[in-house]
Amino acid sequence: MNSLATISLISGFLGIVCLVPLLGSVVALIAGHAARRQIEVHRERGRERADLGIMLGWVGLVVVIAASIAAIIIVVLS
Repeated sequence: MNSLATISLISGFLGIVCLVPLLGSVVALIAGHAARRQIEVHRERGRERADLGIMLGWVGLVVVIAASIAAIIIVVLS
C-alpha cells in the first residue's frame, strides 16, 4: 500500500471536514498525483486511495474558492 496515497486521502478528508481546508486540499492533490506516479512505476497498491484523495482535494479547493467568493460578495454588498 502506498503511503502517499494514504496521506492524500487523509489530508483530503481533513481539508473538507475541518482544520485547514486550503492546505489540506493542496496536500491531497500533490500527494495524490505523486502517489499515482509511484504506484504506476513500482506496481504498488493504493490507486483507489490516491484517486479518492485527489477528488477530495478538488472538492475542498472548490469549496474554499466558493466560500471566499461568497464572503467577498457579502462584504462588498453590505
